[in-house]
Amino acid sequence: MKSCCFRSLFLSPKSVAFVGIPRASGPGTLNPVDNLKRWKYGGQIRLVHPHVHEIAGLPVARRVAELNGPVDLAVVSTPRETVPGIIRQCGNRGIKAVIVTNQGFAESDSLGKELQKRMLDEAGRFGIRILGPNTLGISNAFHRFTSSFMPQDRVETPIGLICQSGLFFVGDNQLVGGMGIAVDIGNACDVGIVDALEWLGNDDKLRVIALHAEEIKGGKRFLEVAERVSRRIPVVALKTGRSVEGGKVAASHTGSMAGNDRIVDAAMKKSGLIRVDETQDQADLVRAFARLPPMRGFRVGVVTLSGAAGIMFLDNMDRYGLEPTRLSPGTIDGIQSLSPDWMRLTNPIDVWPAVMKKGMRKAFGTALKALLADPNVDGVICIALALGEAEQRHLGAEEVIRELSEDFDKPVVVWFYGSQGEATAKRFEKYGSPALAIPSMEGGIRVMAAMARYEKWKESKADG
Repeated sequence: MKSCCFRSLFLSPKSVAFVGIPRASGPGTLNPVDNLKRWKYGGQIRLVHPHVHEIAGLPVARRVAELNGPVDLAVVSTPRETVPGIIRQCGNRGIKAVIVTNQGFAESDSLGKELQKRMLDEAGRFGIRILGPNTLGISNAFHRFTSSFMPQDRVETPIGLICQSGLFFVGDNQLVGGMGIAVDIGNACDVGIVDALEWLGNDDKLRVIALHAEEIKGGKRFLEVAERVSRRIPVVALKTGRSVEGGKVAASHTGSMAGNDRIVDAAMKKSGLIRVDETQDQADLVRAFARLPPMRGFRVGVVTLSGAAGIMFLDNMDRYGLEPTRLSPGTIDGIQSLSPDWMRLTNPIDVWPAVMKKGMRKAFGTALKALLADPNVDGVICIALALGEAEQRHLGAEEVIRELSEDFDKPVVVWFYGSQGEATAKRFEKYGSPALAIPSMEGGIRVMAAMARYEKWKESKADG
């Protein structure tokens, strides 16, 4: 069966069978059927349990062979000793896609290794693909399908997620900024990162893919698929197990070697993957690629309310390879009247004296609009205040940033500083904006630098 056929069986099944499932349903039971009902899944749900006749209001078969109707996908959550036999039952029933959720296979003891081998042997006999073991499986908000027993919000965000841990399913908002389609490959005994990249990389609903990997297999095929996907959409990769001790733990978690990190790093760069070292950078970058226009160069303009902050930005731009652009003469002429005669404006543009003279909206808006209109500027970073409600009414710049960023096809990121920085950033994000709030000034610079490097890599491939 072709990879595209397995893609639909796993990501958008028309029918799913849960083999082994909690007898109870409702809050706190962690029953995946509750998640499917809450998401209004439109396919057929079938259940297998040897000891009960009904779960969550649905009839239950005692064995896989007794299931009625076609089954695209089976989700197996039975004791590990039973799994090879369950795979055989699925094969006899004509089921070609299986998710094995439980632990205790190749990552554990000798019996677990033997059980995984037997499981794969049975799958090979029937042409079955297995996702897992040790996985929450699949989540596809667009298809209203999830195999996860952990509660999830369904948000049709243009973000794809490929991970090797349920941590990212449960903490998707904090770790990657949400997920529209997600694949937890778990121990990757069969379906692996390369398969998941092919599946998600061809989906037009996604604008970016977040990748978490403890180990990467596939060699040449991985390079080919990663480059092909990266030519279309960015892939932001967090590769863990870099340290000696981290690699040992990764091996015990997934049941395979983590690999030489220098080789992995070189492979990622060659194939266009954007590697990050921290979860915050991954979340920031994924949100940026999902929302912002492309960063078509390295030239950055800065609007600041603090001269000291402007200097800090200059230092960090130099560190991460960005260029504080030289503003066009017309831009300088257009904004100079905002400031006192004794203050010659340059980039970064410190508008605080102008705020005292003209007010925040006039001063900040004039400077930001001039930067966005300047052909020498590829992207803009804003440094804005975040104070209490009374002060923010006069000194807040959220509204003007939101309005102007809608009018230009250039990325705008903003760092809110002050006693209400986090709350202001959340409010800015909540009400929607084509600009992006970043939790630190350094983070904003790293985002723009990574976006610019990605566009440069794509250009090099197009020229080739």
